[in-house]
Amino acid sequence: MDIVGKKSQGLSVTCLEKEKVVILSFNDRSLNFYVTDALKESLKELIGSKIDEGYQHFVLNMENVKIIDSCGVGLVIAANNLTSARSSKLYLTNIRPFIIKIFDIMRISKHLNVFETEDEALQIIESQS
Repeated sequence: MDIVGKKSQGLSVTCLEKEKVVILSFNDRSLNFYVTDALKESLKELIGSKIDEGYQHFVLNMENVKIIDSCGVGLVIAANNLTSARSSKLYLTNIRPFIIKIFDIMRISKHLNVFETEDEALQIIESQS
């Protein structure tokens, strides 16, 4: 069980310079009210700076995320909107089935690019180049 008020563990970032792909991984087990404010700002800054550097594809690996609330869903939507607004693309990977079900219930799945694995998303990105 997560401790209430716990600070975010942040993001792990890997840049594939040749492919112009940034792989982001949440380090938090829970994407909830207590961690999303800090994550939202760092995610916005990171995506913005990487787009300015010429990166066009962002793979968001959610493998570590076991719990998500409406604030966490909002964080994913904000990242998707930010990349779309800047002519880039966000790919979500390694999402637990119940989180996908939440996206389905909220009717946002059709607006997201969801892939089972990081490799699957990278293959799609490579095939578009």
